[in-house]
Amino acid sequence: DCDAPLASALPRSSFSSSSELSSSHGPGFSRLNRRDGAGGWTPLVSNKYQWLQIDLGERMEVTAVATQGGYGSSDWVTSYLLMFSDAGRNWKQYRREESIWGFPGNTNADSVVHYRLQPPFEARFLRFLPLAWNPRGRIGMRIEVYGCAYKSEVVYFDGQSALLYKLDKKPLKPVRDIISLKFKAIQSNGILLHREGQHGNHITLELIKGKLVFFLNSGNAKVPTTIAPVTLTLGSLLDDQHWHSVLIELLDTQVNFTVDKHTHHFQAKGESSYLDLNFEISFGGVPTPGRARAFTRKSFHGCLENLYYNGVDVTELAKKNKPQILMMGNVSFSCPQPQTVPVTFLSSRSYLALPGNSGEDKVSVTFQFRRWNRAGHLLFGELQRGSGSFVLFLKDGKLKLSLFQPGQSRNVTAGAGLNDGQWHSVSLSAKWSHMNVVVDDDTAVQPLVAVLIDSGDTYYFGALYEQSCEAHKHRGNPSGLYYIDADGSGPLGPFLVYCNMTDAAWTVVRHGGPDAVTVRGAPSGRPRSAVSFAYAAGAGQLRAAVSLAEHCEQRLALRCGTARRPDSRDGTPLSWWVGRTNETHTYWGGSLPDAQKCTCGLEGNCIDSQYYCNCDAGRNEW
Repeated sequence: DCDAPLASALPRSSFSSSSELSSSHGPGFSRLNRRDGAGGWTPLVSNKYQWLQIDLGERMEVTAVATQGGYGSSDWVTSYLLMFSDAGRNWKQYRREESIWGFPGNTNADSVVHYRLQPPFEARFLRFLPLAWNPRGRIGMRIEVYGCAYKSEVVYFDGQSALLYKLDKKPLKPVRDIISLKFKAIQSNGILLHREGQHGNHITLELIKGKLVFFLNSGNAKVPTTIAPVTLTLGSLLDDQHWHSVLIELLDTQVNFTVDKHTHHFQAKGESSYLDLNFEISFGGVPTPGRARAFTRKSFHGCLENLYYNGVDVTELAKKNKPQILMMGNVSFSCPQPQTVPVTFLSSRSYLALPGNSGEDKVSVTFQFRRWNRAGHLLFGELQRGSGSFVLFLKDGKLKLSLFQPGQSRNVTAGAGLNDGQWHSVSLSAKWSHMNVVVDDDTAVQPLVAVLIDSGDTYYFGALYEQSCEAHKHRGNPSGLYYIDADGSGPLGPFLVYCNMTDAAWTVVRHGGPDAVTVRGAPSGRPRSAVSFAYAAGAGQLRAAVSLAEHCEQRLALRCGTARRPDSRDGTPLSWWVGRTNETHTYWGGSLPDAQKCTCGLEGNCIDSQYYCNCDAGRNEW
């Protein structure tokens, strides 16, 4: 039932845009099916820097969007990006599961194109960013947003606070715990929840360097040597000041741990000891017994939303000062907006141009960055009066500064391992005869040629990794090795692939071994030889890459070089391969699953017509 139109009843002041062609083409005329004004929004200039924004007034659940072109015109948008935000400052791109590109737009001015969002999202502000439009017209849009009210119970922790929830002392059998919440982190480390017992057994959910880690110690508490600790890790860069969802399901020794859309299933070893856990659980930190505002571990700094423990709204209990809740430190029930908003570069051609201190006899820049790529540009600037230029970039995970001056260039290197996805601070200064680069606590100093430093007008920041080889091809990049991030800014990290730019963009994920491996047979009854292929990407990264692709193939070919043993002529396969879900297959490159034939059998050209595979023919040849 969450499909009510949200934009049609809003006042004109709720709509804004990057620009408008005229007062009658303003954003206030962009509501679906409206014909007033010029019949839709059109920016002053039709290019990819334009946007149309809606303020829904409060956070709403958004389930669908719809677009039209300008009424009775040749102005319509054929594809666009959709961004969303809580406060209109920190924006996140909505990514369609089946495509890394934008939403399909219109093919004429007046037909309506709907798109249902799977999954939906919660936001107050939405932005439509046109990517392409009718080449014989301009950008023209009328829009509608569909959804419903969103219930939000929020609790804020300042990094020195916690909630202690005292549980009912009559646990259900079998023991079942379901914990669900959303979190928005301001810092990259901190305890989200913790519950422990008398014998060291515990469950803990902790944010560590932007990754979410679930610790489970659920062995037999009476026999400590049998305890089998479990550590599950999901996500990365989760301290991006956006909301992330968490679901933890514990049923006896079965664990389901979900962050956003990624789930880790686990069967813990040993007997369950949940009944030995204390009847209280803390959120936001681990309080020190007997000390009101002391915490044994790094506490969480950020917001939790819709915090439920076995169906109980913990935040609502806290707001009503129920006796089951003990609040420690500064706990509040609104989520403050961040004072510092990070800038994300969505493509290798994205950049941010900021004004410099033009005419000053020095260069001074400070910023923080984080990235996964071992190489890439961070900052470029030109100096005035022909005194040169400088480039700040990563190479092999180290920060390098190149200063180009008349007649020569100078280079400075600082830091190492800076492509770890964590925030690193950089300070660059140049004046008179020296330039300094400070990365975190590593300082590098380089003498300069005796040329007057004269700061330029503009500093250019930018460049990150692409989501696919298709994206690299659209940027005009040639074939080569590239890092891609298949789920964008999601929890999966980037990985190295070979992009083969032919008529299509082929993403080649290579394995670490040789292309051909010799496997020798073994006498009957003895263990057979096995070969494993380890790829440059994990299972989750491979699944994400496959889900984006229009076509995917993996070829595994077998060549035999000796006669088939007579005792195996009953049809029992002498070789097979195992797929990603442990299923066994006996078909090889060029054949089809369950065909029970090799390629020659499908094509009817095997060397012995009695068999459907050349290797079954008993020939002593390759």
